[in-house]
Amino acid sequence: MENRRNYYRVLHVQPDAPAEIIRTSYRTLMQRLRMHPDLGGDHWNAALINEAFAALSDPERRARYDRSMGHALEEMRAAGGGWHAHTSGRELRAGTAATCACPFCATMHSAREAAMPGGSCASCGSPLYPAIKLQLEDTSRRALDRFPRQMPVSYCLSWPADRSFEGVTEDVSISGMRFTSALELVPEERLRIDCDFCSAVAVVRNSRVDESRHGAVWQSGVEFLTLRIKHPRGSLLSKDF
Repeated sequence: MENRRNYYRVLHVQPDAPAEIIRTSYRTLMQRLRMHPDLGGDHWNAALINEAFAALSDPERRARYDRSMGHALEEMRAAGGGWHAHTSGRELRAGTAATCACPFCATMHSAREAAMPGGSCASCGSPLYPAIKLQLEDTSRRALDRFPRQMPVSYCLSWPADRSFEGVTEDVSISGMRFTSALELVPEERLRIDCDFCSAVAVVRNSRVDESRHGAVWQSGVEFLTLRIKHPRGSLLSKDF
């Protein structure tokens, strides 16, 4: 194959991403991240994104492309950060491969690095350690109660991060957070989050307009996939944890 570009990396999706996720990522790159030339984007980058979307959005072309990539995609699926696209939360399965990929930018790392609580991606700086999933006895309740807390939060949707967005948290826990911002987020979209409490890679679980506020303000709930807590003592963690 003459063109060995990895279209999945171009669109920031996994090799087994469903069609809807591919479309969502394409719209995010071209419109909200302003990579379309009419919005100020670079023509070469836009052409590459269009090329990738054209190949992956058509089932027959995608099948031919996957066959042509062969072993490269098999390795990406097997070692791609341990992310299993058919699980409801795309949980990170630590230790399932000798190598794994950053869940945000897909840079490869050793599984040993990902198993270290302070491990960070050498490329984008995202934490590699899986977020803790705690279960309460009452399974009808949230996995872990969130604490009301307002603080500034910044996030980006792709890497390299050409643009970051700002918001304000409403509640936070070690498993996720809810925050408001001016940008509409799409369920299953991934983002890198940074605030005084933590750095994290998260997946959007829900997003809706906050009708109690003036203007276009969106309230989004996210679940942490990986997490690095900046100040454990005196933050949200009690001695019970």
